[in-house]
Amino acid sequence: MCRIDKQEKIQRTCNLVFFSCCALFLSSTVARMYFYNDLAVKNRDLKGSSDTQLALEEEITMLKYEDSELSSMSYVESEAAKMGFLPMKERLMTLDLSSTGQVASLAR
Repeated sequence: MCRIDKQEKIQRTCNLVFFSCCALFLSSTVARMYFYNDLAVKNRDLKGSSDTQLALEEEITMLKYEDSELSSMSYVESEAAKMGFLPMKERLMTLDLSSTGQVASLAR
């Protein structure tokens, strides 16, 4: 009888270890699937953000080009002439920065 109890105890222990290993295996598989799925979703969001960043960088480059084109002196002078401004014939001199008028004509 003692031998049967020992064998039953060993069998129960083996069964407990086996089912514990199966439960651990299944839980680790489910956890791995969850984390890989979460990683895939984050990668898709990151790719979308990267595409948005590239589009914004392209737009910034185009705006910088347009800004440099619009701020060129030849363009400003041509637009001023279209509005009816006349070219200046006098020389200009800068004044103190704290004064309200910063440019004055030297001709009288």
